[in-house]
Amino acid sequence: MALIEALVASAVLGIGLAGATRLTLHALQTASDTRQHTVAQALGSDAMECLQSGRALCEMNQVVTVQGTRYTLQSQLHPRAELALLDIEVRVQWPAVGRAQASGPNGTSAQGTGQLVLHSSRDQVPAWVGVSLP
Repeated sequence: MALIEALVASAVLGIGLAGATRLTLHALQTASDTRQHTVAQALGSDAMECLQSGRALCEMNQVVTVQGTRYTLQSQLHPRAELALLDIEVRVQWPAVGRAQASGPNGTSAQGTGQLVLHSSRDQVPAWVGVSLP
């Protein structure tokens, strides 16, 4: 009888430890995803600010590595014909490290990617227009 009680207690303890381990792994994965998304948000915001300012030195395509993760930034400018506006799109992509591999075409497995897309507009009117001299 004591042996059966010990086996049942060991099984219950094992199930509890397996659940705690799975919860810990999920928390670590979520923290990693959050860190990658936060870095992507910061990189995208910096690129958007550069394009919003109208500076000529803004890079349209660049690859940045932060804490071992490679982020690809792609920026596009689209002028609106009917208005003096310039639509700005900044796309940040990165490999989703540690995620389960998704099944791709032809049954091949492909690693998932994270993506963040920012949209904004700015006017094309020069800043000096409308400024009068004293």
